[in-house]
Amino acid sequence: MAQSKSAPPASVPRRELAQILLDLREAAGLTLKEVAGQVGVDHGHLSRVHRAQRGISAELLNKLLDLPYARVVTAEQRTRAFELLREDSTEEDPYKRHSGLLTPTQYGGYLQFERGASSLSAYELALLPGLLQTEEYASAVIEEMRPDLSRRGVSTLVEIRMQRQERLMGAGKEFRVVIDEAALRRPVVTAEPMRRQLHRLVEAAEHPFVSVRFLPMTTGCHAGLYGSFMIMDFPSTPSVVWVEGLAESTYFAKQDHVERYITAFDNLWQRAAPLAADHDLVEKVIKELPT
Repeated sequence: MAQSKSAPPASVPRRELAQILLDLREAAGLTLKEVAGQVGVDHGHLSRVHRAQRGISAELLNKLLDLPYARVVTAEQRTRAFELLREDSTEEDPYKRHSGLLTPTQYGGYLQFERGASSLSAYELALLPGLLQTEEYASAVIEEMRPDLSRRGVSTLVEIRMQRQERLMGAGKEFRVVIDEAALRRPVVTAEPMRRQLHRLVEAAEHPFVSVRFLPMTTGCHAGLYGSFMIMDFPSTPSVVWVEGLAESTYFAKQDHVERYITAFDNLWQRAAPLAADHDLVEKVIKELPT
């Protein structure tokens, strides 16, 4: 399901709580209308709760677990449900003060997902991945792609990007990325900063939880030509796919859509060469840069 700017992504705890409620409803063999009738709430309200589009009160959660789901809920599920309710209501957004910068492209929603994901898989068609960019490269990218921003705004987004990199490297979170050769060769910055960026790419690939592969131009046509995307996996909820756009970004949570992206990524991963095996390509691009 694609979400627009009017429907920002739910927090990770809220998505997990909604998944628990959905599992319980299916286990109880009840329709949403039947559940709504038993707990005395509007059917549309409950539907949005079950889809993580709105939060839930402790009172309503108690009613759900004590009435329609009483015979199927386990003690573990009950405890976890209230833990998630507390986490959703108290979760702090470290980037809240920057909402004016993040809201136009739904970037704040992406950051919520990225923080809660257990692993990330990305395909990059035109640019080197943000999680592996140098400050110089990131600044040039953001400045060109967000012309609406002031110099200070660009600097803030660069700082956020560097913080995300530190968190990735320190959290032991698996990051796999397939980079198209076109992105490797694109002169986003001048020769010397580009040289530093490519060396940074090689260094990052030596991290135990980072895997980088390159898709050569000779591959020809493939599903990745639709555009770059990021697949995010979570410990207790289904995966989502994030796709950035010029006016706004989109995420897909509907599983048949997510599966298409997973299949496409797996295919690209198999056709791409690991950085260790394709190190000559990086060195070749570095040598081709003007001195």
